[in-house]
Amino acid sequence: MKDFLDFEGKSVEQAVERACQELNVPKDQLAYDIISYGSTGIFGLVRTKKALIRVSAPTAKTDALKEGAEETSSDAVAGNDHNEHELLETDNRTAINALLDEAFGEAEASEAAPASDVLPEDEPVSQATDEAISVARALLTQIISLLSPDAGISVQREHDYCHIHISGGETAVLIGRKGQTLEAMQYLVDKAINKQCGKGYRIVVDVEGYLETRKNELTDAALRLAEKASRTGKPTTMNRMNAHDRRIVHLALKSNKAVRTQSVGDGYYRKLMILPKRRKRAPKPGSRSRQSP
Repeated sequence: MKDFLDFEGKSVEQAVERACQELNVPKDQLAYDIISYGSTGIFGLVRTKKALIRVSAPTAKTDALKEGAEETSSDAVAGNDHNEHELLETDNRTAINALLDEAFGEAEASEAAPASDVLPEDEPVSQATDEAISVARALLTQIISLLSPDAGISVQREHDYCHIHISGGETAVLIGRKGQTLEAMQYLVDKAINKQCGKGYRIVVDVEGYLETRKNELTDAALRLAEKASRTGKPTTMNRMNAHDRRIVHLALKSNKAVRTQSVGDGYYRKLMILPKRRKRAPKPGSRSRQSP
């Protein structure tokens, strides 16, 4: 039988109140150790971490049982760092899943939305301000400290946007399967900047030049699907993509006179359709154009 009980809450105070209510013990008599203080998440965009306390099981007030309670308390204190490490590791393993759930959950909710107009290739953007870059950098620093503490961040400004390059550390972890971890980080950066600085800023996050590889893959896929759409006369569809990836496809097919591109849905992630343009019908042999008398 356990000689301790764990209680959670949004804060340590709430966890203590819950323990007092369930155990019917006055607050000044509750013996507990703080396992985790909890957190409010990353800029309020990621699931919060609850506070956790460990309470010695209530017993009769005999000297022997008091000693047992003290020993249990000492063990809990001694194991506090270990428990915090285990909780942190658990958070590390689930952090990106939580981000992806949020990102793709929004996409799924908007999948049935009506088709939108073509995403403008030259959509108006504002030059990334120091504040926007600072928000993005602080957020990414917090994320990679959980995923790969050895990684570093550098900023490269362009004329209308900026690149934030992540290098070193565990590259495979930072990029994720098919780039999903990197996409999740880009999603959070965009959300954080929109929330704190307003819309219209383009800050692109990259890990060890992965975006160039991704660009080549998307361009090849777009050209292949465009050829199919033109040959069959039927539209083809690319899976949900973020705005950066959709922009790559739009630009890759901008000069293709046989097809046009159109984003479908609403929200951060959208599908992209490649539609064949209507061909002008050639005049039938032997037909004469009508002339005015």
